[in-house]
Amino acid sequence: MPSVRNPLSAFIITIVGALLLSLLVTVLIQLIMQIFLPIFELQLIVLSFAVVGVGALAGRSSLIGSMGFVGSLVGAFFGTYLFQMFRFPNDWPFLLSLLWGALCGVGGLLTGKLGLRRIDRALSAMPQQRRCGRCGAKVGITAQKCWSCRAFLPPG
Repeated sequence: MPSVRNPLSAFIITIVGALLLSLLVTVLIQLIMQIFLPIFELQLIVLSFAVVGVGALAGRSSLIGSMGFVGSLVGAFFGTYLFQMFRFPNDWPFLLSLLWGALCGVGGLLTGKLGLRRIDRALSAMPQQRRCGRCGAKVGITAQKCWSCRAFLPPG
């Protein structure tokens, strides 16, 4: 039976994943593009597409689309902000980091909705109800007594 994770832990994993991946991607693209293609505007465009991919990867660990969006946005914002603080300390890195965070959030929104399918699959595999052996009434999984005839139910 598939397991369903805690939504808060999935949210934290999304934030941390987006932070680490966005920091890694910004450093790698800066190094690679500076060597092969020193045009700054093209580096920004390539980095924008890469950050959407980072959000798509980070958003897969979230359970719903809005959680993937917010988690990826926060994680990528802080990841790219840290990179820009060390790379361009005198500039205004806040707005560009917010843009990249939003683009990462869009990637997280796109793949965060895939988590709902995992939850539906896990819930469909679980037994939803059971029946009373005495009167046949449907009772909950953890019920100890039947609601209809008040008979004791076997465990499980």
